Amino acid sequence: MAKIIQKTLPNILTSFRCISALIVPFLIIYGDEIGAVLAPVIFIIACFTDFFDGYFARKYNVVSNYGRIIDPIADKMLVVGTLFALCSENFFNYHYTFIPTFLIIIREIFISGLREQVAANKSIIHVSILAKWKTTFQMIACSSYLILRSHEYFFNSLVVEYICIMLIWFAAFITIITCYDYLKQVWSKL
Repeated sequence: MAKIIQKTLPNILTSFRCISALIVPFLIIYGDEIGAVLAPVIFIIACFTDFFDGYFARKYNVVSNYGRIIDPIADKMLVVGTLFALCSENFFNYHYTFIPTFLIIIREIFISGLREQVAANKSIIHVSILAKWKTTFQMIACSSYLILRSHEYFFNSLVVEYICIMLIWFAAFITIITCYDYLKQVWSKL
């Protein structure tokens, strides 16, 4: 039984992230006060699964096609779905917040397509350390906005809002740098 858990745990955690990518936007848009509290909790737990699925995969030496394909997709689903939901709730209705959000979403879609094309040519684009940090900062930025949203029901803080704006811009900056890195890798394989 323990061996089965060890072999499936990374994929279970990845699957939880995929499911969370559906639940969190729903809670943001339709959850009112309860959703405002639950969305950041579920989102943050899902973010931690991104670390632990890789940790357990390395620890138990588990490699699967499901994990290799779905893990990066789950991250993108979680971040992009959350950003879209926050956009629908007018959290990025100013140019200084819409632009970084737009850049993050466009980059994620573009790189997903690029990865698919490279895979069709039987090549691999390796994930850089900076790309892992990119995902981390995107998740931190999304978490900050979810926490800001949950606290709007109780208090309104301009300082917290400015921190959120700085975090989303920083995440977008790293996102663009990693896009350039991926393009360099792809160019070298063509």
